[in-house]
Amino acid sequence: MDSLNKKSVLIIDSDDNVLSALSTGLKTRSMLPITAKDGYDGYNRALKEKPDIILSEIILPTLDGFRITKLLKFDERYMDTYMILMSNNIESIDADKILESGANGYLGKPFKFSDLIKKINEVTTENE
Repeated sequence: MDSLNKKSVLIIDSDDNVLSALSTGLKTRSMLPITAKDGYDGYNRALKEKPDIILSEIILPTLDGFRITKLLKFDERYMDTYMILMSNNIESIDADKILESGANGYLGKPFKFSDLIKKINEVTTENE
């Protein structure tokens, strides 16, 4: 888990409980959470903060997770940013569409925090 120490993680979700729970959990892993409540704010925070990892809900006000991913991953300045999309309805979303958007992975909500850490480790190590 040391490889995740001090990594910045932008969490984009309209649910305050999700933002709070994930932020708290990431801090316990010595990671640096940044939060945004909608897609537009999340996109702008990503441009300003240049996080190592972005964890974004797919269904968001203003800009959805697919659009944020495409805007960032197809900009050479952010190609190395790891993107994980999440959704309550992940089984109804085509996995190929998620990966074609440029995302490195995805999670269905609700998920265990340990599953998130496993997914972060998975996408960051397979793409090194």
